[in-house]
Amino acid sequence: MKRYVYINDNESSHELYCDNRISNRKYTVLNFLPKNLWEQFSRFMNQYFLLIACLQLWSLITPVNPASTWGPLIFIFAVSASKEAWDDYNRYLSDKKANEKLVWVVRQGIRKQIQAQDIHVGNIVWLRENDEVPCDLVLIGTSDPQGLCYVETAALDGETDLKTRVIPSACMGIDFELLHKIKGVIECPNPDKDITRFDANLRLFPPFIDNDVCPLTIKNTILQSCYLRNTEWACGVAVYTGNETKLGMSRGIPEPN
Repeated sequence: MKRYVYINDNESSHELYCDNRISNRKYTVLNFLPKNLWEQFSRFMNQYFLLIACLQLWSLITPVNPASTWGPLIFIFAVSASKEAWDDYNRYLSDKKANEKLVWVVRQGIRKQIQAQDIHVGNIVWLRENDEVPCDLVLIGTSDPQGLCYVETAALDGETDLKTRVIPSACMGIDFELLHKIKGVIECPNPDKDITRFDANLRLFPPFIDNDVCPLTIKNTILQSCYLRNTEWACGVAVYTGNETKLGMSRGIPEPN
């Protein structure tokens, strides 16, 4: 399957693909109690102790006071649920901070600041030196005359050495002012978690180029949570956003403790 990302088109991709809101939460206010109880009772030992506690409700079976079993059992479940709730609340705060972070985008040829969660597939995102990349981007311009930029990928692969990224050949030589108004389409694969591979094609619309197809690789991308280094500015087209970025696909759903 393929996805088609229309560059600088504020309508085409909004309904097809998710926005850039990220969520690592396991629960909501409404589903916390049933979901947490289900997770706790999915463990064999908890099922065993619950069975014992239920049997002790029958005075004919055991003379033991049921409170001696139910009390510790409820206490343990309450402590475990409280810890899960606290961890999930901290995930919520971390998500909120990331979602509300201000970033620069280019819309209708004008640079403006929006919250990171409001980035949509197809938007042009503008980065300055030392900015964190808010979503997965295909580079289309940098401050370097040769179209190069440098990124730190430690958050993705743990490597501290800077990586070189380059704009596609189709974007070479495009005037700085026209870069804000560029139009075209990127044909790319559906989201996956492989941070070493990106096989796609770029086709710019006239007057920028006469519909020639330009192949893209991972060298033409900068991925979410990387940092732009030693480069005054760079801009790119959002191709994967929110939990559909390569980092988001790698994270998956938090496991219960």
